Amino acid sequence: MEDNFLGQILINNHFATKEEVEEAINLQKRSSEHLFLGEILMEQGIITQRTLDTVLSVQRRRLQMTGKTTVGLSREVIKERMKAEDIWEYANLALEMEASDIYIMTDQKPSIRLHGSLIELERPEFSAAQIASMIEKLLGPEDMKKFREERDMEITRNLKEKARFRANFFYDSHGPGIVIRIFPGIIRDLGELGFPLIVKDFALLNQGFILVTGPISSGKSTVLNALVDEINKRQNGHIITIEDPVEVVFEPKNCVITQREVKRHTESFAVALRSALREDPDFIVVSELRDLETILTAIQAAETGHLVLGTLHTANSVRTIHRIIDAFPAVHQPQIRSMLSGTLRSVISLQLVPNIDGRSRSLATEILLVTPAVSNMIREDRAYQIPQIMQTTSSLGMRLMDDSLAHLVKKGLVSYEEALLRAEDKAKITRIELENK
Repeated sequence: MEDNFLGQILINNHFATKEEVEEAINLQKRSSEHLFLGEILMEQGIITQRTLDTVLSVQRRRLQMTGKTTVGLSREVIKERMKAEDIWEYANLALEMEASDIYIMTDQKPSIRLHGSLIELERPEFSAAQIASMIEKLLGPEDMKKFREERDMEITRNLKEKARFRANFFYDSHGPGIVIRIFPGIIRDLGELGFPLIVKDFALLNQGFILVTGPISSGKSTVLNALVDEINKRQNGHIITIEDPVEVVFEPKNCVITQREVKRHTESFAVALRSALREDPDFIVVSELRDLETILTAIQAAETGHLVLGTLHTANSVRTIHRIIDAFPAVHQPQIRSMLSGTLRSVISLQLVPNIDGRSRSLATEILLVTPAVSNMIREDRAYQIPQIMQTTSSLGMRLMDDSLAHLVKKGLVSYEEALLRAEDKAKITRIELENK
């Protein structure tokens, strides 16, 4: 268990690849000596002693905090409600506990993810027949037959007032399983999330390309929805969203809003985006830029006078720019750099970092504003110099991720080890620790 947790932290923070960790685990199993996973990875030169010490410290803290994390409901209430063996009941339960996900697997006890930690619930293990029965109650006989044939299925449903949930059904080596993702339906204000006024004023733009980036479950959808709501309040036009799935249902305020869900209302992001250009939009929101065609169409839409907002699974501004450009063949990259330099307005990068108390997480952010100097660097293939400009023009509202992490450490919200694990410039975080000694 602890070695698996260590491996996951290393993979999630890009210290080792999934393949490297799996190979080290295989070596560990074959070895006659009792070697720890970290020792094997050090021997192979994949991680250093310093990296191992930092990750082990974070691992210990997370394991301790997981045990202390409270779920907001008494054990007796949870036990009683989990007797229902009903997906709706479990989704409602997760919503009330403020959990982001609930896991129901064959031959395992159910678990929830709360503040980033995985917590096992006190209930007997589910059998394959119990899980199949729960899925069939929700899907009905025809869809259940399709699920058994295709072995994978995903649905979204409304939950209580504005909340929604997505249920993913699948089979693994033990039998059927369910993972439910909860979307509370709450639209947060950008100021409440800690963004400066200049980010709220992005809602006044009429043309360009804004990207919200970060790893899975880092708050991208929350920030994107906050931006859309700000546009809805402060502009007058047609907003088209293309989502997978629709997480929040927006109520029209000053804008007309069209919300389309991939696989339910349209074939794919690329198809919906091409269609959107013929539907007289002013603002286009793409919940995920997954492929080359979608990225190119989004940039072209921004070029032709629309404000386009989208997300990418990238860690910071420079990596985001490289990710977009590198998605294209080398022969087209100069043209894409030119197009991107003229359309990109901002990159907002996010990380949700576990707090020291183990009961919540803090949002660390990086904000790139594309000034003429930044635009020139993108066009001239000098994106690696952008952090220097961000550092020297922080008065404009720019912020590096490392500075945000350092701020959280200084406030006593986030541990030194958690910040060090995520920092690009490790020395910046180390200096804070040395100052505190």
